[in-house]
Amino acid sequence: MRFIKETACLLVILLVFINLVSHVGADSDGEITLKEAVDIGLQRAKEWNENAILTSVNSVDETMGGSRGETGKRFKWFLIFIVPSTDDYALIGISEKKITVFRTSKQTPDSPIPYDEIKLDSSDVLKLAKDKYGLKQGEDWATGFHFTLASINGKPIIDVVGNDRDKRFARISFNAQTGEVVSAVHKLPYGGGLIARHKGSDTVTKKGMAITGVVAGKKNLVVWGDKKPTQFSTTKQPFIEWSHNNGATWIKLQTNDYVTHAWFNKKDQLYAALEKELWSNITSKSKGTKILSLDHRIENIDYSINNHIVVLSNGQVYLTMNQGGSWEQAVVPKPFYVIQISNRGDVLGLTEEKEIFQKTNDGWQQLTMPNSDDEPYDMKVIKNNLFITTKSGVWTRNLQKENWKKIKIDESIGKLIKKGEKLFGYTDSGEAIFSIGIKDKSKSEKVFDVKDAIIFDMDLMGDTLWLATIPNYSWEEMPIPERK
Repeated sequence: MRFIKETACLLVILLVFINLVSHVGADSDGEITLKEAVDIGLQRAKEWNENAILTSVNSVDETMGGSRGETGKRFKWFLIFIVPSTDDYALIGISEKKITVFRTSKQTPDSPIPYDEIKLDSSDVLKLAKDKYGLKQGEDWATGFHFTLASINGKPIIDVVGNDRDKRFARISFNAQTGEVVSAVHKLPYGGGLIARHKGSDTVTKKGMAITGVVAGKKNLVVWGDKKPTQFSTTKQPFIEWSHNNGATWIKLQTNDYVTHAWFNKKDQLYAALEKELWSNITSKSKGTKILSLDHRIENIDYSINNHIVVLSNGQVYLTMNQGGSWEQAVVPKPFYVIQISNRGDVLGLTEEKEIFQKTNDGWQQLTMPNSDDEPYDMKVIKNNLFITTKSGVWTRNLQKENWKKIKIDESIGKLIKKGEKLFGYTDSGEAIFSIGIKDKSKSEKVFDVKDAIIFDMDLMGDTLWLATIPNYSWEEMPIPERK
């Protein structure tokens, strides 16, 4: 376990992928092994300082075709060299056998690698990892096979990174002098699923799934997410399911893609947003009616109590006041990451610079904050009232008035979740969820202690609080697979 912790920092280096050159569809002629990358980088490092010594090497993700590590070779590599007894270091980037990055600076040096003593190359350890552990190419993130080299406890260690046989993130570490397996670990999920809290007692169903959304209607409950998530993807086996009996049984609904948002209107009709489409009147027997189709991804969406809908996509907002019968379009003044709409049709956006803009007939007008030094962390609109959370607390105001009122909550709220006329707050620390009083501003109470769960969404149906959670992941020892 000590070794696992010491090598964790290497993954940070490996997985901060930087595209040095935009290049798609190249053949594999420019791919090189780890030792070939060191030979190229060492020559440049010696020109910088003849005393330069290697301290780390890692391959870099790219979309250039080739073998993607299948032969122990990659197009792109990063290397770090130091000058002993100083804090001088040089970062060297290689792409297709050519040095494309050379940057010097100062930092506390890592341990030097006894490079002359290394017997094995990336192609050698990859064969060992495949033969012994059945290592597969990585998907979603760190695509293909990746390789790192560093000095751990005075020994040169080569890591091979890919997927295990169950497509889970895996890392096999070898002594580069002897070929001995030093460590074999993979990321295993824990947690995830749908939590039902009823009278202080929790029941978990759909265990291990990534439940990314839940919504309660008058009599129906809908959840969506991924049945077989990995650490870097929740779109492997997307699903959306409907329950007519408070979660006792579920019916699979028809969709063509991964669901990002869903809600019920006042008539208990189900709406769902996919990556680029919006559908209405979804039932257990019909996938419904498509009411919007865009060329770009839906980045954010909101609906009012009377089901006005606003969609944010590619710097544009799309607005309908008649259930998708017709749409208006407007350009946003700055990049938004939250969009909201009121019962009156007022559209508001929260920018990446923490500014709130409201759409007017003449364009967009910026709203003033309750305090001059406040920045909104999040915002929601319910009926015709705006709610924001800032470092000074949670505030609300009617959109037709300028005076703000503070809502009393014992802890700092970082995220707001709106479900119809219900508002929840997720604390900055991520440790608790509060139900925030909408009508009575003094009635806000803690409804859930989060503990180890990663909560994506929630809703309240009767006296049951439903919480959508996704798995977390931890490094665990990887057994040698049994041969079939």
